[in-house]
Amino acid sequence: MTNQNLECPLCRTDLADLGNACTSESGGFRYKCPVCGTFFISGTVNAIMRNNPVDYRLCAWIREHDEFKKELPEITTYFLDNILKNLPNYKTSEKQLLLLRAIERRTDHPGSNVVMVADYDYPLVWAKKPEEMIFLIKALADRKLIKVDRERLRLNLIETAIEPDGWDYLDKYSVSPVFRDRVFVAMSFDKSLEEIWENGIKPAITQAGYKPYRIDKEPHIDRIDAKIIADIKDSFFMVADVTQQKQGVYFEAGYALALNRHVIWCVREDDLCNVHFDTRQYNHIVWKTSEDLKESLYNLICAVIGKKES
Repeated sequence: MTNQNLECPLCRTDLADLGNACTSESGGFRYKCPVCGTFFISGTVNAIMRNNPVDYRLCAWIREHDEFKKELPEITTYFLDNILKNLPNYKTSEKQLLLLRAIERRTDHPGSNVVMVADYDYPLVWAKKPEEMIFLIKALADRKLIKVDRERLRLNLIETAIEPDGWDYLDKYSVSPVFRDRVFVAMSFDKSLEEIWENGIKPAITQAGYKPYRIDKEPHIDRIDAKIIADIKDSFFMVADVTQQKQGVYFEAGYALALNRHVIWCVREDDLCNVHFDTRQYNHIVWKTSEDLKESLYNLICAVIGKKES
């Protein structure tokens, strides 16, 4: 381990005074960063990140794993490009809701205060820097959704509590979709289906004016957790490709149906006979190639959901 490795390669936070914040492992390093959270990074990517600007959303993506107690993110050359291609771009209004939810998770009971540190916690809301998180806090306070100690705010210390209108706002969005342009995609993340995602599902949804969203592309993605549940709630509708018959895909689609979200079902032709009997009554887009899927999915979205104009 070198002194250089005592600085987080992603957010550049100095880790020297934080104890065992970086440990050398086979082929890479494990960092425990107060900004990004805990993650493993390969030696190759570690060197790349130190010599190039880092997309701030990568820090937010890792911190989200830490926040929701998901498995340790592994940043390797194998996964890096896929991760970067699929990081979301949240609007300011969406970041305000993410911040309100982060405060809610830290609230012991209605009326209790929550303390956060902007210098460390800004990735929680996918902010680019602490100043953006402070702006979002002030915006929520101006909307009477939270109360905040503005004197401490000048020191980037956030002492806040959710107001009654804030709880009503959270209740409203616990059922209604937050992001009316987001489409949650449930599918097997097997490498053999990568081309179907990139050249079929993703461009079809984009062409129809919506934003395709996959939780991430890690091997353990079949595990259902709180983050997936929240993301389904937030999405306008879902595309569920049941090729390879993953149980997680069926679970996620069923949950979306329970929320009255529209689900568009897809399956590869040679797997149609394996579709679960409980869902066979739904019309499925049956595809052979990514081009088949792209055309059929685009047309069905436009016909059933409606094309979203920019």
